[in-house]
Formats: sequence, C-alpha cells, structure tokens
Amino acid sequence: MSGSKRKFSPEFKLQVLSEADAGVPVAEICRRYEITSGMFYRWRRNLKAAPKNPFPGNGSRSTEKAKMTEMERLIGRQAMEIDFLKNALKRLKEIER
Repeated sequence: MSGSKRKFSPEFKLQVLSEADAGVPVAEICRRYEITSGMFYRWRRNLKAAPKNPFPGNGSRSTEKAKMTEMERLIGRQAMEIDFLKNALKRLKEIER
C-alpha cells in the first residue's frame, strides 16, 4: 500500500457486515475486501453501539470499487491457472512422444 489511509463509505461497511450476517465467514470477507479482522469487528461493535449512526465521518470507498478490485483479483488468478494448465498440457504432450 502507498502509505495513505483507506476510507470506506458507511454503505460499504454495512454491506460487509451484512455478508457476515448472511453466514459468510469473517476471514473470507476480510480477504475479499482486503480489510483486517480488527477493522471488521470494530465496524460491528460500532454498529451495535450506535445503530442509528454507527459510522460517523465521511468514507470514500464505494462498493463498486470493492467489486472491481475483487474482479481484477479473480481475473489474475484465472490467468495464472490458464498458464499453469497450458504448461501442464505441453509437458504431457512431450511425455507422450
């Protein structure tokens, strides 16, 4: 990271917390959105302490940006898998000769 502090919108925080309420494991959520478990649990604590205004301040990270980041990560993983499978197929063909 470039050293700057990331900011998250209240809508983003609520979306993240709602995924946990839906049964998604906290560790998976934290990996997906690149947040720490401490941050997640702080958001949850803030929501329980003040349900009407749990996240005072002005965050800027939108859910669209989080989705875009997730998709870019997925594309990168798939590209690596494709390269791996191409190399494996190439080696199998060499062995068959």
